[in-house]
Amino acid sequence: MTEKKSNIQFITNGNINKVIFRISIPLMISNLIKTLYGITDGIYVAQLSSEDYAATSFTWPINFLFIAIGLGINVAATSIMSQLLGGKKNEEAKVYARHTLVLTAILGIIFSIVGYAISPYIVRWMGAEGSFAYKSQIFLAINSIGLIFDLIFFGYQAILNAQGLTRPITVISIISSLVNVILDPFFIFDNVLGLPGLNLGLAGAAYATVISKVLLVIIAIRVLNKESEIDIEFKNFKFNPKIIRNLFSLGIPASLGSSGEAIGFIFLNGFIQSYGTTTLAAFSMGNRLSDITNQASMGVGMALTSIIGQNIGARKEKRARDIFKRANIIITIFSLIAAIILLVFKDQLLSIFIKDKSDIDLWSQASEYMYYSAVITFFMGYFSAITGYFQGVGNTKYTMYLSLGRLWIFRIPIILVLKNLTNLGSTGIWIAMLLSNSLTVLCGFLIYLKENRHKE
Repeated sequence: MTEKKSNIQFITNGNINKVIFRISIPLMISNLIKTLYGITDGIYVAQLSSEDYAATSFTWPINFLFIAIGLGINVAATSIMSQLLGGKKNEEAKVYARHTLVLTAILGIIFSIVGYAISPYIVRWMGAEGSFAYKSQIFLAINSIGLIFDLIFFGYQAILNAQGLTRPITVISIISSLVNVILDPFFIFDNVLGLPGLNLGLAGAAYATVISKVLLVIIAIRVLNKESEIDIEFKNFKFNPKIIRNLFSLGIPASLGSSGEAIGFIFLNGFIQSYGTTTLAAFSMGNRLSDITNQASMGVGMALTSIIGQNIGARKEKRARDIFKRANIIITIFSLIAAIILLVFKDQLLSIFIKDKSDIDLWSQASEYMYYSAVITFFMGYFSAITGYFQGVGNTKYTMYLSLGRLWIFRIPIILVLKNLTNLGSTGIWIAMLLSNSLTVLCGFLIYLKENRHKE
C-alpha cells in the first residue's frame, strides 16, 4: 500500500487524536503564515497612513465576495471527493477533480474582469469619498487581477484537502507568503535598507500580492503532480452535466453563505466607517491580531471537512460524530490559551500597529475591542468546527444558514439597534460582534443535535 493510500486508511481507522492533529496542524501553520503575512503587510501599509491602512480593510469584503464563490466550489469538491475516496471510488474522484479545476479557472477569468471593471463604482457606492475612495479603488482593482489565481488555487487545494494532504498546502503557503513579504517593501517604498524600491505605495502592496498568487498556483501544480493520488489528465476532457450539477448543488449553498457574509461585511464596513476611519482601523487591527491566536482552533475546524467526509464515505457515521466531539474539546483548550494571550499581551500586540500612544482615540478603541476579541475567539473556533462538520457530511445548506444568519439576522441588526438607541458608540460594534458569534454557534449546535438525536 502506498503512502498516499495509507493516509486515507489512517483517517478512517487511525487514533482520533492523531488524525485530528496530523490533518489540522499543517492547516494551522498554513493559516498562521497567511495571517502573519497579513499582519506584516498591514504594518508596511500602516507606515504610509491610517487612511491607506483603512482602505485595505474597506475593500476586503468586495474581493472576498468573488472569492466566496470559488470557496463554495472548493468546499463542494472537497466534500464530494473525500467521501468518494473514503468509499474507495478513486476513479470517480479523479473525474470530479478535473471538472473542479476547469470550473475554477473559468470562474477566475470572469471574476478578474468583472472585479477590475466595477472597482471605481463599488467603492463610491459603499460611501468612500475623496482620496480614500481613490486609494480604495486602486487597491481593489489591482487585487481583482489576482482573482483568477485565487480561484485556480482553490481547485488544487480542494484536491489535496480531500486526500488529507494538508502538509503540502502548508509548504506552498509558506513559500508564497515569504515571497510576498519580501516583495512588499520594495514595491511600496522608495528605499529599502539602502536599496532602491518602486515607491508605488498602496498599489505596490497589491501588486506584490498578485505576484505571490501566481507563484502559489505554479507551486500547487507541481505539488499535485508529485504528491496526489488523484492523477489529473485533461486529454479528451468533456463536461459532464451531472458532475457540474453535483458541484453546484453543494457549492451554491456554501457560496451563498460566504457571499452573503461578504455582502454583509460590505454593509458592516459602511456602518463602521460612519464612526470614522479611526474606528475602522481599530476594528481591522483587533481582527488581524485575534486571527493570529485563532489559527489553532480554525485549523482543527477546517480539517474536519475532509476527515468527516472520508469517514462518512467509509460508512463510519459514529466515528465521524466522535471526531467532531473530540475536535470541540481540543478547540476549547486552544481558545482558552488564545484568550489568555490576547489579554496578557494586549498592549504589546497593539504596539505592532500603533507605534506610539499619541493617537489616544485609536489606542482606546483598539484596546477595548481586544477584550471582546478574547471572548469571541471561543465562538470563532466552535463556528469553524460546526461548519467543517456540516461540509464534511455534505449539508452545506446549514453552513449557508449559519453564515448568513450570523451577519444578517444577528450582527447588523444588533449594530443598528445599538447605534440608534444607545450612546455606546464603537462599543456597540464590539458587543454586536460577540453576540452574533455566540448566538450563531448556539444555533449551529442545536441543528447538529437535532440531526443526530436518533443516532447517538
